Amino acid sequence: MSIGSAFLQGAQIVVIGAGAVGSVVAYRLAQTGATVTIVESRYPGAGTSGNTFAWLNAFSKEPRHYHRLNAGSIREHQDLARELDGDWVHIGGGLTWVYHDDESGTRKLRDRVRQLHQWGYRIEILTPEQAMRDLEPDLFIDPDRVEEVVYAPIEGWLNGVGLCHTAASSAVRRYGARIVRDEVAGFSTRYGIIDGVTLASGETLPADTVINAAGPTADRIAGFAGIELPITQQPGFLVVTEPAPINLKTIVHSPEIFMHGDGGWRVLLQGEGFDAMAEHNVDLNHPFPWKAVENATKIAPTLRGIKPEGTRIGVRPMPKDGLPIIGFDSEVPGLYHTVMHSGITLAATVGRLVTEDFLGAEPPELEPYRPERFGAQSTEGVQVTGE
Repeated sequence: MSIGSAFLQGAQIVVIGAGAVGSVVAYRLAQTGATVTIVESRYPGAGTSGNTFAWLNAFSKEPRHYHRLNAGSIREHQDLARELDGDWVHIGGGLTWVYHDDESGTRKLRDRVRQLHQWGYRIEILTPEQAMRDLEPDLFIDPDRVEEVVYAPIEGWLNGVGLCHTAASSAVRRYGARIVRDEVAGFSTRYGIIDGVTLASGETLPADTVINAAGPTADRIAGFAGIELPITQQPGFLVVTEPAPINLKTIVHSPEIFMHGDGGWRVLLQGEGFDAMAEHNVDLNHPFPWKAVENATKIAPTLRGIKPEGTRIGVRPMPKDGLPIIGFDSEVPGLYHTVMHSGITLAATVGRLVTEDFLGAEPPELEPYRPERFGAQSTEGVQVTGE
């Protein structure tokens, strides 16, 4: 069903959360003529979306329907950036390698490549010399230890704050949406149906539908409706360097470190063991960020002498079965969930599919991700803050 259908004209929709998913969903729904209000406690992209590795990929996504959803969304991100005249998408490809003496890692990577080839995902196998000569001359990939480098040309990264700000502000400027900076304190109901969102300030926003796009705090939002949303929180830890003399075009996944450019010639670092640091109050006075940069010099020699400039922590939501939760709640009329771990990659496609869902198209792509697959999750009923 085409954008602009009268079905949503004037419908009052409150989107809770202005991360990647919430911002794009709000933009697409406002585009249909719905009256959209976005509730965000800080600013678009302030949470997980602005503090994540932001890898656009379908490389490690399973099962196949989930892989295809992610691969398609990378293309839709590029379309969305052109539509909104944005520069937050960076498609330079992805490089992955393991050392040949890591038999288990080599076997897993080759099995993954074989699977991706069967699924029609573009993957190329390069020698270390080819990868350094043609793609990343500032990297050192030891040809004595690496037999082959896996190259995924369609992958990249995005600036989460850029995406969220542009999508949300475009919803406001182009289609009359509203952004409210406040905390959600509960729901109001009428005849057992959610008809409003009550804010910490005391204001109640009228709503025909409430979209729960609160990311890692989506379970708290669902709890206001008496719903136990089956998600956990996964903290992620990142290190960003000061401006550095390295021209990275790709996303790099090496045994030592994961990294990509971060704007202003900075480099964003992630890797095995990083996430555990999120629980230890690590800052630049801690040795870990310095060791992370030192470790990166093993494959990026021009980073020698470069200092860490900052650390970031993003808390990611993880649904119980690892797959997105998208759809109307079967227990609470008026509540719609959009919660997923791969929100950065999936935001562009989810924005379109949720809009189709609201227009009554019931897109088949969303069938594996409906909330009812978990069974009844209700607890004590809606926490009413007003009637």
